Amino acid sequence: MKAILLRTHGGPENLHLEDVPTPTPQPGEVLVRIHAASVNPIDLKIRAGLPIGPQLPGIMGCDFSGVIEQVGDGVESFHVGDEVYGCAGGVRGLGGTLAEFIACDPALLASKPRSLSHREAAALPLVAITAWQLNDRPGVKAGENVLVYGATGGVGYRSYKSPFSPGSIPSTHSPPNTSLRSSFEPAKRF
Repeated sequence: MKAILLRTHGGPENLHLEDVPTPTPQPGEVLVRIHAASVNPIDLKIRAGLPIGPQLPGIMGCDFSGVIEQVGDGVESFHVGDEVYGCAGGVRGLGGTLAEFIACDPALLASKPRSLSHREAAALPLVAITAWQLNDRPGVKAGENVLVYGATGGVGYRSYKSPFSPGSIPSTHSPPNTSLRSSFEPAKRF
């Protein structure tokens, strides 16, 4: 399969499109043909040397969308042909998503909504997980305010639009993003 390998830490010049063996799903894993993958800020930090990345040379990338090609022994949650998306790779011990295939734990996947393209679905996992954690973990109660810095970024936007959001969500944004921010539901602005 084709994959983008990071050979050494540093800039984008260290990423190389290469032929590598297609992974084989182990028991409890699925093999997904990747239709779309996204790049997150954490991927840039891993490329620069953040020590949570894959052993080098390695395949980077955590978010993707695709179709189940094979199902390993013991997997009952998905079947061949199912469209899925998830955040399932790109860190130490896991395959990356900047490739044609990934073998991964199906617990890290969800069924792709039919209303989304593969490209749209691949852009969601890590920002949606982060936004959910921002809304869920701090212990914010309904009726309390949350200030979202950078509301027009991926995590900020998902935090603002999250069904888990408590109530009034004041937000900040840069002047170039005023038209996007104005399209959100009414909220306090700073």
